[in-house]
Amino acid sequence: MKIKRFFESSFFKVFNIIRNNHHTYLYTIVLDFIFLAVMVFLGKYLGSLIPQDPQQLIDIFRSQANLLIFIVGYPLVYYLFVIFVYSIAKLTILNLIKRLFEKRKFTLEGLGRFYLLNLLLFITFLLTALIIFGILALILRKDFLDYSVLVLAIPLFFFVYSIVNIAHTLFIQSKRDRIIKQSFKISFSRIKGYGSFVIFDIVIILLYLILFNIVHLIFRFTIFQNIQLLASYGPLYLKIFNIVSIIVIYLIVALNRIYFLEKKNVLQ
Repeated sequence: MKIKRFFESSFFKVFNIIRNNHHTYLYTIVLDFIFLAVMVFLGKYLGSLIPQDPQQLIDIFRSQANLLIFIVGYPLVYYLFVIFVYSIAKLTILNLIKRLFEKRKFTLEGLGRFYLLNLLLFITFLLTALIIFGILALILRKDFLDYSVLVLAIPLFFFVYSIVNIAHTLFIQSKRDRIIKQSFKISFSRIKGYGSFVIFDIVIILLYLILFNIVHLIFRFTIFQNIQLLASYGPLYLKIFNIVSIIVIYLIVALNRIYFLEKKNVLQ
């Protein structure tokens, strides 16, 4: 009975979809990394154009009023652009994933509405976070504030992540009326229906950490016994670990996207 339930579970269905369509799954991850690379490059390039010396900034803008306009306007324009590029990448990925479940032509139709959806989600989450953490800062002592923020950040991240995925799933399913309202309602009322993705993610992360610790122990008691080798290759080892960790995170994120679309009936 338990074996049958496992084969009928979303966990098995999602991995079966990935196994049969691994190229599409990998394409979504590649698109994620392209978006990340573009944003990192753009951020560093634009940052290099802005002088670090405040006096230089004043000399460039000639007045504090112009400088203030730049300080306010630059982040606004930058984040509007980032969300736009993110919307293009995410809508492309959602179209690829949707094709795993049904035959459809690739299209970026609805990009404008999808961009607006992401803008509204970003503003909603930002204002909510500012209000919550602002209230905490007013009513709690500093020694309790950091602990409280850390504890509250876990459920907050869960619901933010769930709401975004639910909203995007509804959008690609053409359920576009009052998406944000529906997404909030579903995320809080149907946790049992969709929340098992957390278990899958934790299992994958634990397996990765176990594997990493095995490899780490092997290196620690063999190669890294030599101090010279540790000094020479230790930084490279840490860099590889960071890169692999980022890849694992993106593998999980890509898996979760398929999971939420597989759960489309629960999200109706």
